[in-house]
Amino acid sequence: DIRETVEAQLDRLRLLAPVSQEYQVTHNYIDQILDVPWNVETQSDVDIQTVRDVLDQDHYGLEEAKERIIEYMAVAKFTGNMTGPILCFVGPPGTGKTSLGQSIARAVDRKFIRMSVGGVRDEAEIRG
Repeated sequence: DIRETVEAQLDRLRLLAPVSQEYQVTHNYIDQILDVPWNVETQSDVDIQTVRDVLDQDHYGLEEAKERIIEYMAVAKFTGNMTGPILCFVGPPGTGKTSLGQSIARAVDRKFIRMSVGGVRDEAEIRG
């Protein structure tokens, strides 16, 4: 349960010294959890052709990546499960990971949030 997890993290935060790295990681984790719009729901009406058009308009090349994205969106729409596994873009800087994400968000009329994990070596910083 999220509430129990956050309460446990708050209890933990109270015991940590504010100057410690662990305090900062825990504080950031709690801030991110609190920023999630928990009671806000949106409807997903994905038009595959719109996704294809936006990706083609925004990106020259990257055909394999664009096809995988379109396949992912089509399967999600077909199954009616838009909360399925996440897409994870991996690659060196400057290869289009962020811009692909921005294009997907634009195509489905969603807010794009960029979360850089470059340089993160500790899984706990990502998972909390």
